[in-house]
Amino acid sequence: MFENCSVMVIRADEQSLINRVEVDAETQALICTVFSDAVMDLVSNKDKVEFDGRYKPERDEFLYIDNFQLADEIKDAIRDPMGVTAYKKEDGDYPTIKAIFVGKRTEEGDTEKFTVAFQRFRKEQYISASNINLFWAKNTFRREKEYGISISDSVDCLFSEGSLQFVSFFFARQVFDLSVYYRSATTQEVTAFTSNEKLVFDDATAFEKMAITSIRRKIALINDSGVLDSHPAIEIKRLAAKAGIDITVKNKQIVIPNDRDQVKIILGFLDEEAYKGPFTQTTFLANSKRKVQQK
Repeated sequence: MFENCSVMVIRADEQSLINRVEVDAETQALICTVFSDAVMDLVSNKDKVEFDGRYKPERDEFLYIDNFQLADEIKDAIRDPMGVTAYKKEDGDYPTIKAIFVGKRTEEGDTEKFTVAFQRFRKEQYISASNINLFWAKNTFRREKEYGISISDSVDCLFSEGSLQFVSFFFARQVFDLSVYYRSATTQEVTAFTSNEKLVFDDATAFEKMAITSIRRKIALINDSGVLDSHPAIEIKRLAAKAGIDITVKNKQIVIPNDRDQVKIILGFLDEEAYKGPFTQTTFLANSKRKVQQK
């Protein structure tokens, strides 16, 4: 898939500059083979599921974002790899790396297509000269005193046919800014949520402080669904009771307690992720969901 493709890094600076990694032909061929194999592991023989931020894929599935806009800098690097500045020490230090990628460009008529595989770069992949790095050679270990980087045998996301494909959103967003595809409530939205006329908080200030990413995501989804606008508090309490969830209502307002576990249950129910099993009648709180496609 990636025969003779140059190896590139995306730097973790504000401009996300791209550098070419200078390697010998044998190493380049090996890296390209490793990335090609890793792409097969990522998406081959798996069902694709459109990403909406609500669903975590199974082992035989992967997520995708259609019409993903690949940065022009990445395209330019693939078009003209030798025109890309080599990765090297700058101002006495090596630039921090965010991701490694290899990619190819093809043409069909007047249309060019890019296939690019990305691997997020982790801090343990740096081989620091300040450490005592031992390498086995000629029946003994020797110390390698030079700076280096390690490339693993995995791929975290693939750009192909205008689609970004991945298994873990958490890993993919370490390569790309995917915030536009995953809505999470802003601080202003969290504050506004505590003022919603359908809700009353035991401690609004404490709620704002406990509003971690998962809670902010729930707030955004609840706001977008309009469930609090379309259903009175007493109806929500009744429906929650059917699911085995106790919701307190005072003065036609849902009480949000100062307890993170209870908050997650109530918000989960409002986002339709808390339910009673039809057979065991046990109440469950899901962390993933997607709509069933009607045939």
